[in-house]
Amino acid sequence: MAPPQSSGLRSEGLLPAVGVGAAVYFTLSAISLSTLGLVGVGAGVGYGVGSWAVEKIRQKRCEKQMEMLPAELKAALTQWHAFLASRLGRDSQPNPAEAEAFFAEFAQLQPFYAQQVQNFVHAHGGSTVGGGAYAEGRGVSSMQAGRVPVAEV
Repeated sequence: MAPPQSSGLRSEGLLPAVGVGAAVYFTLSAISLSTLGLVGVGAGVGYGVGSWAVEKIRQKRCEKQMEMLPAELKAALTQWHAFLASRLGRDSQPNPAEAEAFFAEFAQLQPFYAQQVQNFVHAHGGSTVGGGAYAEGRGVSSMQAGRVPVAEV
């Protein structure tokens, strides 16, 4: 009997296994990358929705605080906001020197309302004079934006 002939290649069965392994690896990698992409998109959407929800909650809290204020103070804050809006426009904020000058002018034109605003701001730890009020996010600059420091205290 003749000995069986060997083709000399010991890796004949290895090539299909490597091919199948590569196909499985590529498929799993593609699935992993798409899953990772979906997780990233979900995180981005979640962050956006979360930020929006926090802003809405903050806005509602501020509105509730405004409703609890005395009528005189509401009128004073409305007048101060209208005064600043007429001087600056709706979306701009004064620097500390401008805020101080605007409040001094407001106090000359409407002393009763200015006193109401000043008493309120001082009662809540703010200042209507100097850069400290502006830097802390209280006092004059927060009044300009229509926000009331009550929610911050």
